[in-house]
Amino acid sequence: MTVLVAGLAFSAAVHAQEKAPTKVSAEVFLARVGKSHPSLELLEAAVDQAAADVRAAGVWANPALSYDREEVFVDGRGQPENFVRLELPLEISGRRGLRVEGAELGLEAARSTSARERAALLYDSLGIYWSAASAQQSLELLRQERESLAQLVQAVRSRTKAGDTSGYDLDRLELEVESLEDLVADAEREVEAWQRRIGLLMGEPGQRFEASDSLALPAQPAPLDGLVQQALDARDDYKAARQRVAQAERELSAARRGWVPNLVLNGGYKSSAFSENQTASGYVAGLALSLPLFDHGQGEAARGRARLRQAQAEQRLIEAQVTTGVLTAHGALTRSLAQAERYERTQVPRLDRLVRRAQVSYQEGERPVFELLDSFRTARGVRLRNLELKRAARQSELELWRALGRRP
Repeated sequence: MTVLVAGLAFSAAVHAQEKAPTKVSAEVFLARVGKSHPSLELLEAAVDQAAADVRAAGVWANPALSYDREEVFVDGRGQPENFVRLELPLEISGRRGLRVEGAELGLEAARSTSARERAALLYDSLGIYWSAASAQQSLELLRQERESLAQLVQAVRSRTKAGDTSGYDLDRLELEVESLEDLVADAEREVEAWQRRIGLLMGEPGQRFEASDSLALPAQPAPLDGLVQQALDARDDYKAARQRVAQAERELSAARRGWVPNLVLNGGYKSSAFSENQTASGYVAGLALSLPLFDHGQGEAARGRARLRQAQAEQRLIEAQVTTGVLTAHGALTRSLAQAERYERTQVPRLDRLVRRAQVSYQEGERPVFELLDSFRTARGVRLRNLELKRAARQSELELWRALGRRP
């Protein structure tokens, strides 16, 4: 017991130097994660890039200003001509409008993807929160058992000094307390790691936060009827896939108009010197058309068809994944809840009675000490397993939310 007391004193001294963790509820935790997580800036940057693509697609081609000088010589005398021209490219194929529509659809797809990634961040963060809550409650159970055993050790020590019990019982109980203290130390390290991880997700690295919400079983899921269609309507990744299909269709339509020639209008001022004292001025005007003989958009159209096929394949893949994901997650949550509820209903209520009977039987000399310790271990295992089943049910609920596209 001397080693145990010294260990407890050292642990208390170390933690006294550090600020105690701040309790945080799941609701407050998610709100902080949704505002302060380090990866949010990356998601916003991806949307900004898509918005820049829209702006770039809508920009008109720049006009061109040129100056030319021509001079011919007659009988050794030069006759210069000066031209100042303004050239204005005009797109008459409608490709610019289609490209703008495609870029706008790409922006919507980027926003949907960002929303999906943000929701995935919250799913993962809430899973971490429930794991932290499970670890915290497991630590509390171990500490409670340690206190109960420590009180029993004190009682047996008094009886041993009085000669009512053998020294074996005392030694065996003290060894059990030492073993339990080892489990508590492991649990404390795990809890501290979860607390720091929560701090990182909340945008406060280096700080510790304790999950204060109790780990309770979630509610029963809604019936399966119509859930798959609801998921397709709600999931942002499916919205993004449909928007990318529409974007690829616009881009392919623009590429197919590559046979339409480009038009360039030009006009300007002209001056001609007929003699040293005589200068004439006027205007120049012209029209130029490109001849799409060799490149009439066939390469761009081929790339457009490939992008469209890829986008359509992605949409079909997500449809299949949603169907499988909803059915799997719904079944897993239903089974997890049934298992956890049955375990809590049939196992947990017996524990207090089991430990109490074992203590009474031991104190009356009817049972040896190892049977008393066995009751403590059994109760500990059942309670920890009950917490694990609750945590598994919470994780199953998160997977169903993820499959349905429901935001936590």
